[in-house]
Amino acid sequence: MSGVVARRIASSPARTASQTWEKIVELLAPNPKSPARAELLAAAGVACSAISSESTQDDAIVVWGSGPRVRVYCAFGQAAITGDDVNEDALAKSPTDGDWSMSIPCPSEDVTWSRTKLASVSTRVTARAMGEDVADEATEAGARQSLAINMEEFLKP
Repeated sequence: MSGVVARRIASSPARTASQTWEKIVELLAPNPKSPARAELLAAAGVACSAISSESTQDDAIVVWGSGPRVRVYCAFGQAAITGDDVNEDALAKSPTDGDWSMSIPCPSEDVTWSRTKLASVSTRVTARAMGEDVADEATEAGARQSLAINMEEFLKP
């Protein structure tokens, strides 16, 4: 794994859900003419629903691919107004260059609708229930465990 980068974007009441999503899209796909930006904008309905429900406060929107994994959280309430723990700095590298995927956290009652909607507009953006691990992370954890060195066998004469 290449590392993890996190950002926290100010949302309600400083921004509406759609303004928050626009800020996230600018952060993740800075080139306004990129196919990634168009794909992220097509996912706005589900993303704004997740932001409005505050699913992104403790569960990140996760983007992974060729560079570091990017986790995007949203700040709400007083934290959004004061900017406490908000970090909207540009990323060193666009995580949507090359091959990439995204997972958006949603309330469990919205997952079926969200997955169906996203499948109709994107092959890279998926939805998961709040509290659920991102599938790619579980795969990486399993791979790391399978690469563990058996010290007993290694140290045998």
